[in-house]
Amino acid sequence: MRSVNRQTFATAVVLALTACGNYSTEDLRFLAAVPSRDELQVELPAATATATSAASAVSACAGGTADTWLWAKPTSDHLNATVDVLVGHVDFIRSHEPSWRQADARGWGPFPDARHPGRELRVIMVRTFPAGQDGAPEFAYRVDARVAGSATWTPVLAGTFHGASARSGAGELRLDFDALWSLAMADADAPRGVLVAQYDRTTTPVTVSLVLDRDGYGLQRFGYRFAGYEDRSGAFDYAFRNAAGDLLTVQAGFDAAGGGRAQVAFQAAGGASGGFRQCWDPAACLVYVDDPASYSCGAAPCSFGAMTACPAVPAPPF
Repeated sequence: MRSVNRQTFATAVVLALTACGNYSTEDLRFLAAVPSRDELQVELPAATATATSAASAVSACAGGTADTWLWAKPTSDHLNATVDVLVGHVDFIRSHEPSWRQADARGWGPFPDARHPGRELRVIMVRTFPAGQDGAPEFAYRVDARVAGSATWTPVLAGTFHGASARSGAGELRLDFDALWSLAMADADAPRGVLVAQYDRTTTPVTVSLVLDRDGYGLQRFGYRFAGYEDRSGAFDYAFRNAAGDLLTVQAGFDAAGGGRAQVAFQAAGGASGGFRQCWDPAACLVYVDDPASYSCGAAPCSFGAMTACPAVPAPPF
């Protein structure tokens, strides 16, 4: 007998009631496999936003501010905005009843794309039970687009999901920007290539990764990774390009208050490369720096403090 937990139904029922349509119990099971923005969000401690907003003020930190960490919040904002773009290509099905139903499949559309006149969308979703009918289901879905009236559909997004609900399962989405560009459906600042997002909410910490193979949406080409614990501590791998045009990649761990530590690699615009380590308190004040090349503070020597002053952070699960 197929089963689904009560939280799954509660989530799906809310989604159905806030949309239009007449959903069956089986329809809700399919809807529960589609991730919402919440399942893919990067959530940093609240103190990080406060420290970032104060970055333009004169620093009261004796050892200077952790400028590298101050880039984490705007980077996470860009990532979350990119998630909005990604999820926006599939969550329109929440406002439409399935156009057709089979025992283990649903289809939506074709529907006009509200954001792109003259274009149409459809979604096809298939459910399987690899471990048998009493095991956890797996879902595979695809979003296709076409010029209205055309006989040719182009896949633009593909997704997979394992589990009973997006809030307690794991999945992957692949968005094909080249396909969107070919259909004149890409945002003006969209990159080329492919965006791949993976999420796993089956264990603690929850993890989210987004891989861009081209620069776009204010983000560098990089494999971004986030792990979040219930107490708001976690780990964040990210990249950014500073005002000088240098590319920095960061492996950071942080506690619930916003203090943390990081290993940083840099590729200077002028060609030099290297790395340094540092840690900071909840106010983003540096308490330890190991930077033999003095990259992070210019020509002045900037290795100081002791690692024992660094806050305890969870080991990254990556």
